[in-house]
Amino acid sequence: KVDTGEAGPRLTYFGLKGLAFTLVSTTMLPYFQLMGVSGTHFQLAQVVASIPWSMKGWIGVLSDVFPLGRFHKRGYLQLSALVGIAGIAGLALLPLKTLDPSNVWYVALLFCASNVFFATFDLLCEGKYSEIIREEGGGSEVLTMVWFSLQLGALVAALLVGLLVDAHGPQPMLLPCLPLALLALWRTYKGDLPEEKARSWKSLRLKLYSEPELFQLAGVMALGSLGLAMSAVFLGRTGRGIFAFATSGSLVWYSFKTLPRTLAKCNLYMFLISVSYMDLSGPLAYFYTGGPGCVPDGPHFSYSYYLAVSNVVGAAGSAIGAVLFQTIQTWSFQGAFCITTFVQVLASGFDLLMISRQNLALGFSDELTYLFGDAACQSIASQMATMPMALLTARLCPRGAEATVFAILAGFQNFGSAVGSVLGVELAEGFGIEASKDGPCNFEWLSTLVVFCHVVMPISCLSLTFCLVPAARIDDEAAFEDEGPPPSFASPAASPSNSPEATPDDFSPPGDLPDMQDYCLMQDDGFGMNRAFSGSQSGGAL
Repeated sequence: KVDTGEAGPRLTYFGLKGLAFTLVSTTMLPYFQLMGVSGTHFQLAQVVASIPWSMKGWIGVLSDVFPLGRFHKRGYLQLSALVGIAGIAGLALLPLKTLDPSNVWYVALLFCASNVFFATFDLLCEGKYSEIIREEGGGSEVLTMVWFSLQLGALVAALLVGLLVDAHGPQPMLLPCLPLALLALWRTYKGDLPEEKARSWKSLRLKLYSEPELFQLAGVMALGSLGLAMSAVFLGRTGRGIFAFATSGSLVWYSFKTLPRTLAKCNLYMFLISVSYMDLSGPLAYFYTGGPGCVPDGPHFSYSYYLAVSNVVGAAGSAIGAVLFQTIQTWSFQGAFCITTFVQVLASGFDLLMISRQNLALGFSDELTYLFGDAACQSIASQMATMPMALLTARLCPRGAEATVFAILAGFQNFGSAVGSVLGVELAEGFGIEASKDGPCNFEWLSTLVVFCHVVMPISCLSLTFCLVPAARIDDEAAFEDEGPPPSFASPAASPSNSPEATPDDFSPPGDLPDMQDYCLMQDDGFGMNRAFSGSQSGGAL
């Protein structure tokens, strides 16, 4: 039986991704509004802060082939914890009242540092519990523990936000994150995340040379993500748009060159639906929370309501989405993606009602309309979309490189969301949307943009569902086996069974490249499927 009570997973998913990450992420809006940052610059700052989530593939690759010290994961976890502690401490201790909009990118960099911490722990602990599921069984127990811990942590965070944010501002909400980060650093040092010592440099280089294009894709994605963040900071509207389109096209082209074709097509679809829902969260957040000087007859939500109450309802919506997904197991993947698109569009209808103030004419309060719209429907749609994405990826993922490919695909989706956010800012600025906490504000074209970005564009991608996503049923595992063996990168094992448990530090990196027979190459058989031709050490986990 799997021991689901280990301190490592509980700390990560309750204390870090549930509690601390929710506190830090909900702090961003009041933090930047008190600095006097505009709605569009707030949204660009979110892009900069979230870049580490688009680089998960590169973090995974580095930990696989370049361990820091004696273990693959431990050194990177400790390093990211130090970076996160610096970022959170800076945010908690800065003299917020003296900051102004000119400091926006410095503060965004501190939020980015905290996300380096959260993204690294999320990725590497996710890889570990996936390994536990594969080797020891008990998948439902582990996943239930992870989901319950995360949602419980998010609920506790929502309660803290409701108690603190309106009365004391955003910085006190960051203080509980510091002891959690220090605890994570200490427990990682003590070895709460169990892992074997890294093998010799030769074994690690065999792994690197087994599929160089896969590692290159992770590296190119990391560079593209960093470039997108830099474009948000240093380039104007035209430059940001050109960079976003050029980088996206290059990454998609390289993914088709690297990944099995069916997987690449699904990755393209998930990337496109992430981009097509062009983010307008900055202007919308300012519309909902702006004062009378911004929107005279607006909702004027308090932070405790907008951030805390909606988070509680959002968590309930996520749970409903997970339950609803279980009821469509006999549907096709294509049908599942279509229904989630329509739920997202429905949620946008509530935004339109509130922007036009028609909800009041119909007798619905702002609070009730918002809860049924963004807070509930969007959470249901997000959960229902995430689960088929993860399941489809699992069915198609090449054996021997599951963890790395999962991280790369997750990075693609996060990068797509970042591109959609940049494009949303381009449109908002182009249509003259202006937003600040106390005004002046201009939301004349906001309804039009919501219709285009949150209704027209997502619906326009529906036709791609039938071109890029397999028609297989969700519960039909055999459908992916009928066309032949699953594609495999067949990376070499970490080390032969008779290899000594030595660390990379005990060996000098070999001067010559490894023998080509010591690893396998992935070749195309002419039918869009990649077949592996194995050498003497193929078949191990990456």
